Amino acid sequence: MKTEKLEKQTLKWLVFSANVIVGAMARQMVLHHGLDTFNGYVAFGICILMLTVIYVNLQELFKKTLSPFFETLFMKFPDYGKKCKIKTEDSKETTEEKPLNKETDTNPPLGMDYAQIRLSAMKAKEQAEQEKLATVLTYTRESFAPYMKEEDLNILCEYICLFHADKDIPKNARTVKVNSAIRTIDLMHFGWNIGYQFSKSGIQIATFIKRVFAEALKESEISTLKSKLRLDGKCTIKIDTTLKQSA
Repeated sequence: MKTEKLEKQTLKWLVFSANVIVGAMARQMVLHHGLDTFNGYVAFGICILMLTVIYVNLQELFKKTLSPFFETLFMKFPDYGKKCKIKTEDSKETTEEKPLNKETDTNPPLGMDYAQIRLSAMKAKEQAEQEKLATVLTYTRESFAPYMKEEDLNILCEYICLFHADKDIPKNARTVKVNSAIRTIDLMHFGWNIGYQFSKSGIQIATFIKRVFAEALKESEISTLKSKLRLDGKCTIKIDTTLKQSA
C-alpha cells in the first residue's frame, strides 16, 4: 500500500513539473512576441490549467477504455496473472481484517457500567456457591445413609445449609444421631471435608460438629476437635478434598 501511494505521488509531481515547464515556455513565447508580463503570466496559468485538464481526462479515458484492453492482453502472460491474483487476495484479506478489528475494538467489556459488572459477578458467585452446596449435600447423604436414619439425615442437611449460610443452629435444635460404627474420627473428618468446601475455619468446623453431633461428641471439647480434624487413623469417613468417596 505504501509503495502504491508513493508511486502515485511521484507521478503527480512529475506531471506537475512538466506542466510548469511547458507553462514557462508558453510565457517566454508570449514575452518574445512583444506582449507584457501580465499576459505572460496569464498564458502561463492557462497553459498549466489546460494541461492539467487534459491529463485528468486522459487518465479517466485510460481507466475506462485502455486499461481493460491492456489487462486482458497482459493476462495472457503467466507471471502477470499470478501477480494480479496475489494482489487481489491480499486486498481481500485486508478488507476482511478491518471489520473484525473494528468489531473487537467496539465491543470491549469496558463498555459495561459498574452496576452490570457487579451484578454479573454476584450472580456467578451465587451460582458457584449453590453448586458447591448441592455437592456437599449429595456427599453427606452418600456418606451417612448406611449409618443414620432418614429423619436424622434430613435434619443434618438442614443444619449444613445453615452452616453454609453462616447462620447459627437453633439452641433447642435436635441432635443428630449416628450409628455406633461412626466414631469421633469419622465425624471430625466429615466436618473438615465439608468445611474445606465452604472455606470455614477450624474453630467454625469444630463448633458445628460439636453442636450437631452433641451426643456422639459429648466427651470431646471444641478445642480438641479443632486440633484433630485431620487426625490419621482407622476410619470409615476419610479426608477428601474433592468430596468423592473411595470405593
